[in-house]
Amino acid sequence: MNQQQRRRFLAQASSLAALSSRWAAPAALGASALAGTVASAPAEMTIDAGRVLRPVNPLILGNNIDWTHSAQGMIPENSDHFDAGYLALADRLAPTALRYPGGTNSDFYRWRNGIGPIAGRKPTKTLEGKEEVIKLGTDEFLGLCKRWGCEPIITVNIATGSAEEAADWVRYTNKRGTDLPRVKYWEIGNEQYLEAHFPEAKMTPAEYARRANAYIVAMKAVDPTIECGLVLRNDTLGGVEATPYKGYNDIVLKGVTAPFEFAALHSSYFPVTFEKKETPEELYLATMAGTRVMQEDIEATRAKLALHHPGRKVKLAFTEYNALYSLDILRWGLASVFLSKTDRYIESMAAALYVADALRVYSQTSDLLMANFWSIAGNWWYGAISHEGKPRPQYHVLEAYKELARGELLHTLVRSPTMETPRAGFVPAMRDVPQVEAHAVSREGVLRVAAINKNPSTATLLRILVPAVDRAQVTVRELGADGIFERQVRLRDSATELRGGRVELSLPKHSFSVITLRPR
Repeated sequence: MNQQQRRRFLAQASSLAALSSRWAAPAALGASALAGTVASAPAEMTIDAGRVLRPVNPLILGNNIDWTHSAQGMIPENSDHFDAGYLALADRLAPTALRYPGGTNSDFYRWRNGIGPIAGRKPTKTLEGKEEVIKLGTDEFLGLCKRWGCEPIITVNIATGSAEEAADWVRYTNKRGTDLPRVKYWEIGNEQYLEAHFPEAKMTPAEYARRANAYIVAMKAVDPTIECGLVLRNDTLGGVEATPYKGYNDIVLKGVTAPFEFAALHSSYFPVTFEKKETPEELYLATMAGTRVMQEDIEATRAKLALHHPGRKVKLAFTEYNALYSLDILRWGLASVFLSKTDRYIESMAAALYVADALRVYSQTSDLLMANFWSIAGNWWYGAISHEGKPRPQYHVLEAYKELARGELLHTLVRSPTMETPRAGFVPAMRDVPQVEAHAVSREGVLRVAAINKNPSTATLLRILVPAVDRAQVTVRELGADGIFERQVRLRDSATELRGGRVELSLPKHSFSVITLRPR
């Protein structure tokens, strides 16, 4: 893919977040048979149960909800109320933070069109160029936040809205005296580092900085206690151009003088394939290296913040993340449902492992504000709940993490064999990607370990050492699949015992496991 094609890809990528037609599902992808095997030596994890690093940040389990297409199918077309089946599945996830009103759809969102009786609401433009009545308005969104006890985060319309409109939204949510949650966190725009989908939403980095100043000042004049986040993007990801605006972060961070508290990042969609030359096996291996690029971008973003705002403590918020492979839908439209294999890879075991690995990184990032999975329902192949109202593979990872997002993060040491991974999209070739990644948390005396075996073809023995615990009951819940890009996943439970501070477990190939240790 040449530079112009890659820029077109970047300009259009986020628009797919709003696609939600109820497409017919193609036949399941077959299990991927690897040409060779990756040799696997044992991995070892030592847990210092008495050495607490810090409390686990519960906001790693945030999510997104898009208002379009009747909340991505959560509200039936002939109804004003949530579908009971969708809501029951969402209740099981119960996100700890919820972002609204969407990604790119926030560029056209008029919040006043989403209040009052639904029958009287005005249609609002979507990024697809259509108009739709907002069934999931501000009050319905905050009602979900109240139901789940989660932290709301709102993305304001900086593209086609105004600072006054945003300030009035803060007044509406935080100054009415209702029993709905107030909104503390406000994201100033969405992906302004990409080329706009419509001419009226276009802006340069300097214009974004100017508008961000006006928005923050106006919004904080209404409620000084709110926290605002700037939309940032480094020039490259994995050495590949990631924005058509060279020096975007420098321009924005120099230009914004109003106080902001967090940086909103989307450097979390990996691996992507531009040239479509990779084999399925190569794409899988690159997926397993994707979080390394994300961690490098975290460091680069911290450096930019320190350069332009020295001494300030700015937190990081990954307000969208998921696996992403291709955008054949831009070439073939809805026919890509049948023609593209790689588009559908988002809905797979490999993608679930990427999400598990991203949650590991977020758990271990001390300056993280929150992380929001894209997204809770529908949304092309992205939603944790499918258009058919069924759990997708990532759903099970998010659900399992409910026990891992509470308690205290423990000091651990993980020794693992490594593997080589090839270049694909934003992920460069790497030589030393650990086959096993793991971390541990403690809550009320119970230890829980999240363990990922990235080895695509071979089970890996994991030896867990807990010197402070002599004996413990051990239960394992394992998420696995027959193939790396298989959509059909399985959960399996097993039990064993830790004795003498030691237990050995076999982690199946390409699997995610939650290991619970209850000391006796």
